[in-house]
Amino acid sequence: MPLRTQHPDQVSGPGINPEIWKPTRPSEGLLDAPLRSRFATTGFMVEDGRLIGFASRPEKYAGESFALDFDITHFVEQYPRVPYRDGNTIRHHTFDYYTVRQPGIRACVAIKHSSRVEKSGIRKVLKLIAEQAGRKIADEVVLMTEADFTRNERFNAELVHEIRRHPVPEHDNHVRLIAAEIIGAVSIADVVKLSGLAAEGFRATVRLIADRFFRLADVDDRIDYHTRIRRY
Repeated sequence: MPLRTQHPDQVSGPGINPEIWKPTRPSEGLLDAPLRSRFATTGFMVEDGRLIGFASRPEKYAGESFALDFDITHFVEQYPRVPYRDGNTIRHHTFDYYTVRQPGIRACVAIKHSSRVEKSGIRKVLKLIAEQAGRKIADEVVLMTEADFTRNERFNAELVHEIRRHPVPEHDNHVRLIAAEIIGAVSIADVVKLSGLAAEGFRATVRLIADRFFRLADVDDRIDYHTRIRRY
């Protein structure tokens, strides 16, 4: 069953309020993640209104982290599909992610669980692709595992992903207004207190971190009430 959705312009009808429900944009990838697997965590998530499929837990970590990485301007899962020669045989490899990082650096990213790297032979495949394709497909060919994401990065990415699933635009706009004159770094608790929204003020602040209105004063911090942030 393909994980595709209709374009927002194709969806209309009585009782549909576009301010409450916005159809999810389809995946931009070439392959759909399998809906069931005996050996891996598979599924899909929505980031920035777009469907993102994943076929393993490290791929899920990567998608959530890429969505929160301020340096990454765009990413696509299960893309591109690249031909390469292995001896006398032409093979194809579909990368788990394609990313574009400021200032326009393109990367083809293979994601593997660290315990499966050697058995999979992925290092040889990436070496052959890098040698044969050069910069035609990307500036970098990268292998990543779950070890490339720190505990705090994973915590922050999952927290932001969960909170963004429940948008409250009026709360976000309220926090934007009260924080417009902030200079320097303040704690999230300070912003929440100024907002008067209690826990909803925390959630709004987290969404504004994802929206690049705020940024972490220390990029390695775990997001909580004591975390210091500044205007982006």
